[in-house]
Amino acid sequence: MTWQDELQNLDAELAAGRISAEEYRQRRDAVLGRAQGGHAGQTPSNPDGFPAQDPTPPADPSSGGFPQQQPAQQQNPFPPAFSWGDVAKQQPQQGTGEETTQVVPNPYAQQQQPPADSGSTQVVNVPQTPPPPQWGQSQPPWAGQQQGPQGWGPVETTGTPWGDDLPGSSDSGEASWMRQGPEVFESAGKPGKGKLIAGLSIGAVLLVVVIVAVVFYFAGGATEPRGGTAAPPPPPPAPTTTPLPEPPAAKAPPATTQEVLVAANGPAHPWTGLLDVPNLQGAKGGLLQPKTVLDTAFQNGLVEGWFNGTDAVQPKTTLLALKLPDTNAAQTVVEKYLAAQQGLSEVEDLSYQGVSVVSTGATFRTAYVAHHYAVIIDVSGPAEQRDAAQQTFAGTLDQQLAHTPPTVRD
Repeated sequence: MTWQDELQNLDAELAAGRISAEEYRQRRDAVLGRAQGGHAGQTPSNPDGFPAQDPTPPADPSSGGFPQQQPAQQQNPFPPAFSWGDVAKQQPQQGTGEETTQVVPNPYAQQQQPPADSGSTQVVNVPQTPPPPQWGQSQPPWAGQQQGPQGWGPVETTGTPWGDDLPGSSDSGEASWMRQGPEVFESAGKPGKGKLIAGLSIGAVLLVVVIVAVVFYFAGGATEPRGGTAAPPPPPPAPTTTPLPEPPAAKAPPATTQEVLVAANGPAHPWTGLLDVPNLQGAKGGLLQPKTVLDTAFQNGLVEGWFNGTDAVQPKTTLLALKLPDTNAAQTVVEKYLAAQQGLSEVEDLSYQGVSVVSTGATFRTAYVAHHYAVIIDVSGPAEQRDAAQQTFAGTLDQQLAHTPPTVRD
């Protein structure tokens, strides 16, 4: 049995699990040691036509071989591992007539897939002879490279001279068919490129998701106010006020100024009666205060007036009817009178539509328009008689509105 057969048997036993990796290495080293010692200087031919591998290549570089290898250090019986990169650096330019050094595969390595190991790679000198008979019909792929007139071209450090037509060529330049022993099983356990590609794909998907989320976040933030600022609250609804009650329906205009007013409740005032312009411009002008209101009446064409009032009682009641040329003039006098009541506030409980009542303390006053008359009512008393003054005013107002209702109800 040749040493190649012994190596094949060792590979088969290791693959079957009958021996351990350590035992395999020990037995392999022993077989290779015997083969190196027993076949030194001999080059027997293998049954498949390849020349036998020579463990001690010639040292003369001019013969086309590699530089002589130094003996292995630390009691290693095997030469160092072969590298095409080292060959490219060390190989001199040679002619076409010189011998060419090639690395030939173990004929059994393609079946066993041994690990890449220093014991499975040998450097041999191959003379330029025709290929074996079984290959005679076709030219080896590397034949054209050996016939160049300028010698070898640049050597690829990651390939072999016969190209990629043999299986198992890896990125590091080691062919899988050059591996032996337990290294085959160790390399099989390495993660493949599939996991790397899957990881990159997942990372790309996550990156796209993050980008889309950021875009949506900033796009949404551009359309909404920052900081959670909400829209300004709507203005508070206007306070609902109960509309003032309507006074009695309007009546036909009175025939005389005296018919406009009702009589006052209490002793009559000595000036009760007609108020002509000369009287109002004289001493009786004090019945209409303040004086700005009297001046406004004169300016708007006051015709005459009538006065009903009380005397020597508290609270005191005053009723005035001022005849003017038209309704607009009468309304101007009424507005002037109400505007002159500074310090008095409106009393809605006593007011009507078109009849605004103002008060302060025990004083209650109002004015309204009835056709072309300006009607004024005033009830005043001491502060302690406020309730009595309010009661007297409310009774007098109701009687007057029933007698002469307002015609302007703004």
